[in-house]
Amino acid sequence: MSSNLNQDPSIHAKQWLNKQKNLGQSGFQRLVAAGLLDALLAVCQAYFLALTAHQLMFGGLTVLVVSGLLATLLMRTANSAWRASTAASVEARVTLAIRELIAKAMLRGKMSQQSTGAVSNALLEQSLAVGRFHANFAPQQKIVSYAMIIFLIAAFATDWIVGLIFIITAPLIPLFMALVGSGAQKAADKRLATMDFLGGYFLDRLKGALTLRAFGREKAETNAVDKANAEFRKSTMGVLKIAFLTSTVLEFFAALAVALVAVYVGLHLLNLISFGPGPKLDFRTGLFLLLLAPEFYAPLRQLAASYHDRAGGLAAAKILAPVLGDNQEDEHTTQPLASAPRIAIEKLCYEYDSTGAIIFDQLTTAIGAGECLIVRGDSGTGKSTLLKLLAGLLQPHSGSITYQDHVSQFSALAAGSYAWVSQKPWFIHGTVADNLLQANPNASRQELNNTLQLCGLAHIDLNAAVDEQGSGLSGGEGRRLGIARALLSKAPLWFMDEPTAELDEESEADIIALIQQFKGQHTLVIATHSEACASLADNTLWVRPAYTQQGESNE
Repeated sequence: MSSNLNQDPSIHAKQWLNKQKNLGQSGFQRLVAAGLLDALLAVCQAYFLALTAHQLMFGGLTVLVVSGLLATLLMRTANSAWRASTAASVEARVTLAIRELIAKAMLRGKMSQQSTGAVSNALLEQSLAVGRFHANFAPQQKIVSYAMIIFLIAAFATDWIVGLIFIITAPLIPLFMALVGSGAQKAADKRLATMDFLGGYFLDRLKGALTLRAFGREKAETNAVDKANAEFRKSTMGVLKIAFLTSTVLEFFAALAVALVAVYVGLHLLNLISFGPGPKLDFRTGLFLLLLAPEFYAPLRQLAASYHDRAGGLAAAKILAPVLGDNQEDEHTTQPLASAPRIAIEKLCYEYDSTGAIIFDQLTTAIGAGECLIVRGDSGTGKSTLLKLLAGLLQPHSGSITYQDHVSQFSALAAGSYAWVSQKPWFIHGTVADNLLQANPNASRQELNNTLQLCGLAHIDLNAAVDEQGSGLSGGEGRRLGIARALLSKAPLWFMDEPTAELDEESEADIIALIQQFKGQHTLVIATHSEACASLADNTLWVRPAYTQQGESNE
């Protein structure tokens, strides 16, 4: 685990968020270049507009001046279009890259303790927030610092009083934006937390719709969802209120600064005051300064418009950084296990972060290569949790897990090292063949048929339709298909979570006989309540409350 995680979470989140600009490749530099080019063109535009107006009023309008003005306008329009296209590309690229990192983290078990709603929100909303941060706020923040220097040089070269007005008024805008923005960050954090809750809350009710209907709870739960939705709407409006307040503060100070420049220029043109270089001002120079003033504050306006992207990006980073913080450095360099491994567990400790309940305390046991370890115990004592710890899908607080004399660093095993057979195998909507190919995309049709035959499923057509719930398959057939998929993966280590639960005696006996065939070829770790399934054991580990845990040999 990275030492960065020992830092203050907010600092770590900011550092992680800033690093993600590399995902946009060269798009970030192009956005900054486009912003600086726009600043230079804005100065040229103000110059040609002032010169054109001066020549129109006092005669002598030339084709060269008009051509320069039109060329500047066209170039600025084209640059704005290019900048918008680049921003959209950067947003899409960063968002997609973050979603890929989240998907990898999910497969590696780093998000196993988060709710389905929180994970889906991370994939959809939080990744998009990071993309918007790097497409809008991050480049604009750098553009502001350079663009203001360009405008100040133009202002001081023309009239140092106007340049002084710019310097005095410019810092007031970021100052008040920061004061208002602290509230925006809190509101964004609250909105994100509400969205996580609402996503999981709604999904749970959707999954249990039939149960709710059976108990006549439709109206009550509909009202509860409406109430939760109203809270989310309220938090969203809170973010928008602060965003509008930020823009209002900016517009006020920008208008005030422009008014100061207008008063200064106007009084000098009317010869009502005479200090500084003002008496030398003519109509063209005065108009140039007036046109330059709003352009000076335009980058700050754009920064304010994207300020809510900063709040959203930081809020997302606080959630994603602990999960993805080391993803770029944590890619597997080790090879998958080549043969049935021996496993040694030494003084393993684990507790649930949410409740602090100790599940394992100084747990020690061993599994020989090709042996079967049966994990037994009452419901809720941590049998499934132990399987996830062995697979690296959860991280213990201390202790070690050794595979083939290689000490695990508590990250998921390399792809292809293990297969997972759950109590209710997960299927995709498609055919039987589609589901088998999830384990081995390169398997031939003949290999699929041979695997089905070996698992007692020769009567099932590879083109038979299967949905997410395994419709069309009996309970026993679903378990067999899960084992077939594990066999097809060629993984030397199998984790099986209640493989015979809820089956009749005949189906259970068939599944046990099937598993028996693969003992010795694979190292098996099976969590079960079944006495019949426990007969497969070379060793048995009884999982009890932490203060009574021990391993017992099944001799």
